[in-house]
Amino acid sequence: MAARCVGRESVTCTILHSSLKNSNNNYNVELWRGMAGHSKWSNIKHIKASKDAEKRVVYNKYSRLLKIAIKEGGGTDPHLNSKLAKVIELALGQNMQRSTIKNVIDTYQKSQDNAKSAIIEYKGPGGVFLLTEVLTDNITRTKTTLHSAVRKLNIQEVKGSIRHLFEEKGVVMVSSQGMCLETAMDNAIEIGAEDVEEHEDNLVFTCSPEDFVKVKQGLENLKYTVNYASVDYLPKLSVSISEEEEKQLDVIIKKLEGIDEVIRVHVNV
Repeated sequence: MAARCVGRESVTCTILHSSLKNSNNNYNVELWRGMAGHSKWSNIKHIKASKDAEKRVVYNKYSRLLKIAIKEGGGTDPHLNSKLAKVIELALGQNMQRSTIKNVIDTYQKSQDNAKSAIIEYKGPGGVFLLTEVLTDNITRTKTTLHSAVRKLNIQEVKGSIRHLFEEKGVVMVSSQGMCLETAMDNAIEIGAEDVEEHEDNLVFTCSPEDFVKVKQGLENLKYTVNYASVDYLPKLSVSISEEEEKQLDVIIKKLEGIDEVIRVHVNV
């Protein structure tokens, strides 16, 4: 169990051969950002499912993620399909019921769904890059839909991959509750995390996508309270934008995520 300590100085501990080092990585969920200059982890905002409309959004998003995992992972058994296991963990973390998850998987297994996952890349206000994850059976139609939604906004599709500017990482944020960061470092080594650092009243563990489920479960077994867990694209280098550009970016992201085929949007702010 994680120990507690008081009167400690705030330090950042890099675990093993962490590829993150001291980069300005940033993480976004539903892409609600703090003001420019805030800590990279200030950008995390949890999905809220208190209203029926928001519950439908969660259901639609994770239904698509489950389908992607089945298609790309090669099966409906989470014990044999690590991608599916990861998505199930994420869905449960967003209060999606196990029975609902099972129904989605069973329905998909019986269907002839030809949808495929893809990433559409954009450049937005202030030179921000956006990775837009979609699930579609017609990428041309989906691109047209997206372009129509944002055509009057400050955004354009990028000709040439920008994905190399991001890296896919598992992120698990837990309540620190006065727990010692040095102990958290030992815990991270034990469960296979790459990096851990403090953010306000939380500890943020990062790991490879392949180790995401193991790290999350390991932290839960150590009695940490998990506040957020996901596998996402973290920017290798973040950019700073003005308050006005940030407002423009919020509008763009809301437009994109309002489209049914869109799963998530990642930015390098």
